[in-house]
Amino acid sequence: MPPVLQADRLSRRFGQIVVADELSFSVDHGQCLGIIGPNGAGKTSVFNMLAGVIRAQSGHILLNGADVTTKAQHERTRLGIGRTYQVPQPFGQLTAFENVLTAASFGGGRRGQDAADHAASILDRTGLSKRSDMPAGALPLLDRKRLELARALALSPRLLLLDEIAGGLTEAEVNVLVDLIAAIKPTLAIVWIEHVTHAVSAVADNVVAINFGKKIAEGTPAAVMADAAVQEVYMGAVMDVAAVG
Repeated sequence: MPPVLQADRLSRRFGQIVVADELSFSVDHGQCLGIIGPNGAGKTSVFNMLAGVIRAQSGHILLNGADVTTKAQHERTRLGIGRTYQVPQPFGQLTAFENVLTAASFGGGRRGQDAADHAASILDRTGLSKRSDMPAGALPLLDRKRLELARALALSPRLLLLDEIAGGLTEAEVNVLVDLIAAIKPTLAIVWIEHVTHAVSAVADNVVAINFGKKIAEGTPAAVMADAAVQEVYMGAVMDVAAVG
């Protein structure tokens, strides 16, 4: 069986700025790949190449062995890629349930009672059942992050892309989110870009560290965090290596 996601020698530059330099990595079903790096490292651009927001200038992206490099974002969604956004973007006037129902219907292709039942099950799975009738714009930040996750899961993705989902949360809230993502992981493949390194390290099977679009380390979370090149690029920044020892 091929990996759920395989990125093969992805390259992209904007003028003189290189955001991806011959990057290759893969992730299998039931696994989580973390991508870390300092600000400006190229993480978001790589993420957007996987999602189909921007095109790679060279290289290939394979989803379950099929080449999706030239597919548009909505086509990749239909083929099984779901994503969250760093800043939650719900329909603020709709309830949490209506947000997830919309994703299940228009992104996931479900209809009628099937869509409603699916939305309700996703809300329960993400701990939002008691908030299902609350307007999304009134939810506290942790619950808006959960709703981002719920909307992505409503698509029934094979691959889940997490965009700095732990950002802005308290330590206790990060722990709640880590437990939720760990519980989801066995059902799909995850690529998670994150600044809160101890969060992604608690879930990821492997981590890729990049800087200026180039891979500088790859391996287990503990090995990558201990890598001299990784520590060097994080000098002057707060590098949280808790819980990876």
